[in-house]
Amino acid sequence: MPQRKNFMSDKRSGDREAQRQAVGALFDSAGNLATPQLAERRVSAQNIPLARISPNPFQARREFAGLEELADAIRAQGFISRLRVRPAPGAPGSFELVYGERRLRAAGLAGLAAVPCDIAEHSDEEMIEIGLAENIQRRDLDPLEEAQAFRSFIDQRGYSIRGLAERIGKAKGYIENRLALLRIPADVQQLVAQRPDTIDAAQQIAKLATLEERQPLIAAVASGALSAQQVRAAVRERTGEGREAALAGSGDPAVRQRRAASGATLDRQIAKEVEQIQLVITRWQELASEDVRAAVTIRAAERQLLTTLSTLVDESERTSS
Repeated sequence: MPQRKNFMSDKRSGDREAQRQAVGALFDSAGNLATPQLAERRVSAQNIPLARISPNPFQARREFAGLEELADAIRAQGFISRLRVRPAPGAPGSFELVYGERRLRAAGLAGLAAVPCDIAEHSDEEMIEIGLAENIQRRDLDPLEEAQAFRSFIDQRGYSIRGLAERIGKAKGYIENRLALLRIPADVQQLVAQRPDTIDAAQQIAKLATLEERQPLIAAVASGALSAQQVRAAVRERTGEGREAALAGSGDPAVRQRRAASGATLDRQIAKEVEQIQLVITRWQELASEDVRAAVTIRAAERQLLTTLSTLVDESERTSS
């Protein structure tokens, strides 16, 4: 009989495996799309001039890194894998790329005049789904690009969030979290685009109402000077998150008084956390070289951050006293 304590862990592992298989099933061992639907349709092989191939009009990816390195590999080894294209609607003799845009671009840089392609008919919906599935499988999209692609599926193709999640092998919560990125301020979105690993911190920063409040924290997170936990503490101190909600939740004066005292204690704890953040920033300033600081362009933001955090500590001390 299975032990109960392992149930949730096993379930999460099973969910992750199901998600992986749902997307992985779209590809063969070489990393090329190989669904039964694609295998069943009529495909012809042909070398096609690059000038006659246009990108997938539904491509969600905006940045293509490492093109020069891939171009060097193509020059050395040749163009090994085939691209898939469809006949361009309304343009006889021309084609639209189904997947493989990074390889197509690198082929151009490598000086190739034509590339080997598989030609097959595909609907617009298939073009979107195949492109998105390939990018997710290869982890080629940043979180905002994923969010925009998901929104396009929902708005233009009528998918529900649950239906889309099942279609691409992701959890419903994953889709919802990505879509939430489209509702945060543009300056915070830029942080996520530059540092996809900062989503948790970015979602906290987005709670601040003004650019002046957000910008110092954005700069510190972008430089690696603050963790998500430290950002959460600073945002809570600035917004008073949690304390007001606790006080508003009861009409009993005695309860409100106890919660107020508890809130004051919390304020002091947060003030200590913010003071530690100041020490981290100061130490980072001492250790970071001029080249590193110039690269992240945050000198002015550092000064503003220190001023803001100092103000927060002062306000917290006045509240606690």
